[in-house]
Amino acid sequence: MKIIKRAIAAWVSAVVTATALTVLRGGAGSLLTPDFASGASILLYAGLFMAAFLFLTALQSIIDSHFEKVLGLSGTSAVSRSGDVHYLRGFSIDNAALLLSVNILALISLRYSTDITLLLGLLVPVVITDVYVALDSTNRFSLSQQRRLFFILAIVFGAAQAMFIALYTCARYNNYASPNYDFGIFCNMFSSMVRDFTQTVSCERDAIIQHFAVHFSPIYYLMLPFYFVFRSPLTLQILQAVIVGSGVIPLYLITRRRKLSPALGAALCFAYALYPALIGGCSYDMHENCFLAPLLLWLFYCAECDGTKRRILTALFAVLTLAVKEDAAVYVAFFGIYKLISDGRDEPENPVSAQSGSDEARKKLPTGKRISAALDSFFTAGRRCGLALLLGSVAWFLFTSWFLDRYGYGIMSYRYDNFMTDGGSLFGVIINVLKNPVLVFSEAFEAEKLTFLAQALLPLALLPLITRLPHRLLLLCPLLLIGLMSDYQYQHSIYFQYVFGWSAFLFYAAVLNLSDLGRRARRALCAVMLSASVLFSAAYAAPLGSSIFPSKTQREKCAAISEAIADIPGDASVTSDTFILPHLADREIIYELDSKATSADTDYVVFDLRYADAAAADERETAFTADGYETVCRTDGVIMIMKR
Repeated sequence: MKIIKRAIAAWVSAVVTATALTVLRGGAGSLLTPDFASGASILLYAGLFMAAFLFLTALQSIIDSHFEKVLGLSGTSAVSRSGDVHYLRGFSIDNAALLLSVNILALISLRYSTDITLLLGLLVPVVITDVYVALDSTNRFSLSQQRRLFFILAIVFGAAQAMFIALYTCARYNNYASPNYDFGIFCNMFSSMVRDFTQTVSCERDAIIQHFAVHFSPIYYLMLPFYFVFRSPLTLQILQAVIVGSGVIPLYLITRRRKLSPALGAALCFAYALYPALIGGCSYDMHENCFLAPLLLWLFYCAECDGTKRRILTALFAVLTLAVKEDAAVYVAFFGIYKLISDGRDEPENPVSAQSGSDEARKKLPTGKRISAALDSFFTAGRRCGLALLLGSVAWFLFTSWFLDRYGYGIMSYRYDNFMTDGGSLFGVIINVLKNPVLVFSEAFEAEKLTFLAQALLPLALLPLITRLPHRLLLLCPLLLIGLMSDYQYQHSIYFQYVFGWSAFLFYAAVLNLSDLGRRARRALCAVMLSASVLFSAAYAAPLGSSIFPSKTQREKCAAISEAIADIPGDASVTSDTFILPHLADREIIYELDSKATSADTDYVVFDLRYADAAAADERETAFTADGYETVCRTDGVIMIMKR
């Protein structure tokens, strides 16, 4: 059996090596076509197979002899004669080669296509390999369980995620690829917050308004001190990256609270760092929604802790979560409902069965005291916490809805038009869902949303679904409500800011469900989760890094734009095309230029000519000249600036 396994591992290694060589020398066609390896001789594959087989045999022999002779280990023991523990004892080089080769071959395949059907197909051999290696009885390899080491690893994973997000979002801004909606608005808003502490904007809704009239987001003031010191739009992009990456800390603490091993905790943080939705959710620049992932994870963790400290911190993080946005109340409410229904069954140290011993004693009490005792038993600490979260979030949502209706543009209920009748409201949506639940499944599982659903659940190896406790499925409701039910196309895309809330719920559910499984099942699902995270991140998150390395032509155009707009005075009013506007937003008056506009009412007008031909630029220049403007700068294919 060992020889057969080694032969399979050697064959897969040979295929990977031959494929890599073919890719490097520019193989014929795509890996997904029969012509790819047409130029490679079968003798090459045979030679690589023999070389891999001999290499694996020699390497395994070296590892075994090292532990048996040098360290004095024998049999299955991992303890040397000196008493030291060596965790590499029992390490199977065949398993390692098989695992690495299959995953590397899958990653190479993604070079040619990232279609979800290909990903699903690649997951089949990957999952089979992962499960086999994880459950292989001959594989006695184990990891050191040093808490500090794995906590540091978790921090490193979060820092790496933050660095990647910061690099590609800052590059996006520097490449003049960030539009006015929404990054230009936030740049203009923070400029106002520095001046007078208000969220005044002039480039939103074609009027000078308070951003509170559109979204109720006081959480922005937590970012203001950093922006005050480092007054640049890049500060906002970097802050978003750090905020999202910081979510690994509460996630790791939750895994420890749930008595998962430090290695499993670090593995979940690794999956968090690679999660396509969390990385892709930052791709439309900084939004307040980025706070949701870490704040909700802190809320989940604090709600599981004990004592007065628990209540204070739970309240604090609930308030901070509500301060993110008016619809953040939905997440707090769902968590409150979950705590109410779970009845302590998800508490790691307080199972429901511990309360059953007092049932007989309660029956002997007078009726009044029996009712009081029953209420005390029903309203456990967890349920009281859940009730407080539910009532508080509902009250906050009602307040913010009233505020936006009275002083702003109202709640954006149009995003659920597919659940409304004529003249409907959000309350009508709730009634319609209760009366016709079939409509929910009809709308939520449309063909175009299935890819989104796979991107959300498969990187976590479907762990949020693997449970014997029905109430745990409540943790999927935010994904259903925010990501699937709405027909607003951006809410079921992993490349917009609506992903952060439900992502936190999915990771929390994954931790809870993983903690209920046996050791072998944990190892198997953890291996699948790690491989799936790498594959989905390579397919859907890694391509975002292309903005970090712009072409020479693109760099030259961006440099020309920066040089041209540097001459516009800081106190001048400006009307600008969308992608240049964020770079000019640090002023009181700035408007977005409509693509069909022929006049303006500001000191300067800035045209982005990168996407316009010379004839269209001439036409616009003529129109604005007639409106009293003169051209002060024009570079065809780059930029034109006109001054009144």
